[in-house]
Amino acid sequence: MSVDHFWRRVPGPAADTCPPTELGALVPGRQDVRYDQLAAAGLVLGVRSTARLMELALTENGLHPDPAARLPVYGGERREPGVGAPPGPFVLRPEQVAAAAAFLRDSALGELVRQQHPLLARTAAHLGYPTPWSEDWAARVVADLRELRDFFAGAATAGDAVLVMESA
Repeated sequence: MSVDHFWRRVPGPAADTCPPTELGALVPGRQDVRYDQLAAAGLVLGVRSTARLMELALTENGLHPDPAARLPVYGGERREPGVGAPPGPFVLRPEQVAAAAAFLRDSALGELVRQQHPLLARTAAHLGYPTPWSEDWAARVVADLRELRDFFAGAATAGDAVLVMESA
């Protein structure tokens, strides 16, 4: 499965003890054979082409000044592996995962996307997506946000940290 944005659950202590290169290796990349198995276990989630739109729907509406709105898609601390290495993952610690899960649980995700139609349409055009913003796009973003909500709920319940990476 080819995706643009990955979230990977890991035990909370792993976020503190693994070096950035090892953390990055835990997140499956494009066409990674581990993806389907990890996704079936609820340990990884990937979306194709919607991460930026998801972020905007959560953060650019003025309805949610809650700092937790920025956590699910691009939040956390970037763990840099060092000079010359590819970027490391963003790491959301278990308490940040719990805050993100609560925010997503308490948000009317479909309404957030509906309210941001003009901004999302401009962004889709600016990013050069092959099809213009439409109701189909909106439904896809809402579906991806709901999957993200469920993913974070599972991670929060388990006390997991979450690693976030974009594919190159």
